[in-house]
Amino acid sequence: MSRTPVETSPESLGWSVTARLRFLEERAWWTGGVNRRDIVERFGISEQQASGDFTRYQELAPANLSYDKSGKTYRPTPEFKPIFFEPDSAETLGQFRLIAENVIASDALTEGVTAAIAGAISRPVDPELLRIVLQAIRERRRMSAFYVSLTSPDGKVRTIEPHAIVFDGFRWHARAFDVEAGGWRDFVLGRLSRACLLEAPSETTTDDDADWQQMVQLTIAANPGLSPAQRRLIERDYGMYRGKLVVTVRKALQFYTKLRLGLDLDGKARSPEDQHIVLVEERVL
Repeated sequence: MSRTPVETSPESLGWSVTARLRFLEERAWWTGGVNRRDIVERFGISEQQASGDFTRYQELAPANLSYDKSGKTYRPTPEFKPIFFEPDSAETLGQFRLIAENVIASDALTEGVTAAIAGAISRPVDPELLRIVLQAIRERRRMSAFYVSLTSPDGKVRTIEPHAIVFDGFRWHARAFDVEAGGWRDFVLGRLSRACLLEAPSETTTDDDADWQQMVQLTIAANPGLSPAQRRLIERDYGMYRGKLVVTVRKALQFYTKLRLGLDLDGKARSPEDQHIVLVEERVL
């Protein structure tokens, strides 16, 4: 009986087959094993189709998987080199964060691992308010909303032209032009209420927001007050190269970046054991 020929390059595969082979590869890489049942349950295909996927994959990457007869599972080999995805720790840990925050459910690539976030506090945002902000951004229209702040706790109605939403690590903001004040501001979404979309189109664009367009490079290093061994540890923690790490941010967001990294205060305000990194250079690009 002749064997049905299979595609011999990732580029020759259709979208559905590529999706299944990517899953097969990710499952093997992140969990240490994958079998036909995994693919059948994930995509609702037949055992025969799943077998065909393994045949295709082994044609494409013959050195990546070995079959474990006792476990009836394909295991990644020491020579495993992904061809359908690039392993990304930030992406995977981000997925675990969403699971810990009950935003998404665990899936085949994350099951069996418990994830938690220390002291996570969810800042409430009214869904109707968010819907209007997003619509104003998409349709480039003005909107009106009642806004309160620490400097104006009684609040007032503002007419704004939002062009982006921003997460500062703690809460969400709308980056918008304040029509009454005549300048760009960040409006905390949780402090907006009584919102309505206006007929008037925005008279500004993202290009008009100079601080949004301007990029800034923040160069950080391990706190020199730490011991050499401690500094090497911090350099490894942050993935520094030659003792430094360059973070590129929008000028409009650099305050939030500094705040999250503890760089908003004078370097001597905290002990080196409490403030592990310092800002050594700030350069506008």
